[in-house]
Parts: sequence; C-alpha cells; structure tokens
Amino acid sequence: MPKKFSLFSVYGIEAEYMIVDKTSLKAKAIADKILYTLNGGAYTNEVELGPISWSNELVNHVLEAKCTEPVTTLDELDTLFHASVLKVNKLLEEHYCILMPTSMHPWFNPLEETVLWPHDQREIYNLYNEIFDCRGHGWSNLQSVHINLPYKDESEFKKLHTAIRAVLPLIPIFAASSPFFEGKPGIYADNRLAFYEKNQAKIPSIIGNIIPENVASTSEYRQILKGIYSDISGYENAKTLQNPWLNSRAAIPKFDVGAIEIRLMDIQESPYMDNCLVQFFVAMIKDIISDEARFSKADKLSDKQLRFIYDEAKKYKPTFNDSIYFDLFGLKGATSAQEFSTSLLKSYITKLPAHYKDGLEVIDQQGNLSTRMTKLGLSVQTYQRLIHSLCLNEALSVS
Repeated sequence: MPKKFSLFSVYGIEAEYMIVDKTSLKAKAIADKILYTLNGGAYTNEVELGPISWSNELVNHVLEAKCTEPVTTLDELDTLFHASVLKVNKLLEEHYCILMPTSMHPWFNPLEETVLWPHDQREIYNLYNEIFDCRGHGWSNLQSVHINLPYKDESEFKKLHTAIRAVLPLIPIFAASSPFFEGKPGIYADNRLAFYEKNQAKIPSIIGNIIPENVASTSEYRQILKGIYSDISGYENAKTLQNPWLNSRAAIPKFDVGAIEIRLMDIQESPYMDNCLVQFFVAMIKDIISDEARFSKADKLSDKQLRFIYDEAKKYKPTFNDSIYFDLFGLKGATSAQEFSTSLLKSYITKLPAHYKDGLEVIDQQGNLSTRMTKLGLSVQTYQRLIHSLCLNEALSVS
C-alpha cells in the first residue's frame, strides 16, 4: 500500500502538452512513437526520465509530463520540468515536431483530427469514446496542469478538501489560457473549462456541479462515487470505468495514495509560469487551513455561491461582489471582482519565493495568458512566440 503523506509535505504536478508540426503547428498524433523511442524501442504508457516522467493521454497527439515521485518542495520544480521538455523536444525534432503550450489548440478540428491512444489501456479510452464520443474539444483539445496535494487521515482530508473547494473558483481568473479554438476567439477567457463541463453531459453526476460538494469525510465522498457508478452501470462494459478517476469534478480524491488532485488549471506558456501559479494557489489553500476562523468561513460556502464565482471567473471581466467570499481572503472591503482579484494577487506576490515574483507580476500588470494572447491576436506568430516562451522557460510579455 502506498505511503500516505501529511498536508503539504509533498507535491505532485502533471502538465499536458500537444505535439505539433514545427512550421504549420498542425497537431501530430505521434505520442506513441516518442514514448517508444524513450523506452528503448518498445511501446509503453509511461517512461521515467529521472525526476520527471512522460506518459500518454487519451489522445495520441498529447504527452503528459509529471513528477516521477512526490517532491518535498515546489521551489525550482519548473527547472526540472523545463529540462525534461527540452529532452522531449530534441526527440520531436526527428519528426519535425515540437511541444506547444496553452490549453487549447486554436485550429484543431476534433472531428477530423482526433486519434485515440492505440496501445495498452486503449480499451478504457475506446469505452469512453463509445459512450461519450471523444471527437470533441472537451476530450481531445484541453491541456491542463494537475496539482496533487496529500492528506494522511480523515481530519486532514476534511481540511484539505474544504480549502481546495474554496479556492477552486478563482483559478480561471489567473490561469485562463484558452482564448481561441476552431480558428476564432471564443466567448470566454477560459474556453477549455466551458468544453470540459459538457464533455460528459450524458451522465451529469460524473462532473456534478464541477465545484465539488462540501463533504465531512472520505466515506461521505465514496457515496458520491457510488452514485456515479450507478448512473453509468447501464452501459455495456461499464465496470471498466467504475473507478474513482471516472469522477470529473474540479478536484478529485485519490484514495489509494491519499491525495486530492486539482484539475481546473489551464497550462501556461512555460513550466516557470505554471509554477508561479501553482505556488500562488497552494499558498492560498495553506492559509485557509492554518487559520481556524478562515477555515470555518470556507466550510460554510455554498455550492451555488462557489459555482456563481466559478462561472464568472471564466470570463475576461468577471462580475461578482461577494463580501463573504472576499472576507475569506481578508479583503472584505473589495467592491468588485476586479479589485478583489488584483488585491489578492498583489498580497501573495510578496509572500512567495522571490524567483516567482516576476512571473506573477506579468499576470498582475498584463493580465492572464488569455488576455495577453488576445492582445497579440490569433496567428501562427503568436503561437510561435508561446513555443519560444516554453523553450526558454519564461513568461510571455506583451507590454
């Protein structure tokens, strides 16, 4: 049985990238070939490259980088991810391809270009496809960063889940990186989440309210999973999918390892910017847990309240004015979502490691990545600049 870790003693980060042609930026379904080469000439789902491992996803044009083992600090983790990205890009050069950041490919046509992973575990992906039809942006064009945080017992689970639930609605305000799809601007700053919410609409309980329910224990959460398993049971071979990972809420417990995985964050232009935001989000979660008064306030937040903030957070100009929510972060005097989010970010820039100050200041002064991309406009040149940011592990500045 895997060792269980206490709150904030270790971290696990996962980051998804699309493989594209270096010139046209057309998606290329060669993830299996890259993993084959990395594995010494045998097809595999995952390869360890030291501290960072690479694995497949549902579609064959996406690769996922992740911590090989839980790490004890987030500091400088981006340098490890960046070094590994460069290694994979070196292999991709042989196919005239490269990894592309941001959470949605702007010209990808899911009906024509979706290619499911064709090797081990394909029966899972094929079953998803049979039930939900994975030829949609909500399945094949949504690259994200997942943040895994540990808990060791019931008390820590309750604290962690409650604090994460309170912070989740804010993530798109700072992390949105999906302004374009199908060759045009979408209506949201975070269009990835708009598609993600609908990808399993056939069985609504799988994603629920997207912001997870407030639960008191792991046993109470398992009752939610039982409902999901029941709802999918009418489909042929559904037993294959009746696992905790079927749950698609914005944060999901991983009971086998004692962790909660946050799934709401769009991937940024570089591991450096990913880590800037991960540091920010984790610091907010820590602060809620460490302060009894704040935790008590977080524990009283309603599903409706959090869903409203989340729905606004996907927009370029969120409009919510919730003094109870603002007070949770010590900003009760804020009079608008803009004032609140700006003040919140500024208050954490000075608290976080100095290495991440510059990246967070780019977001503070120039907006989230979707805002910066929109300023540049939809073009191959814009995405070449983003790829350049990935290769140099830096922020995209448009000032």
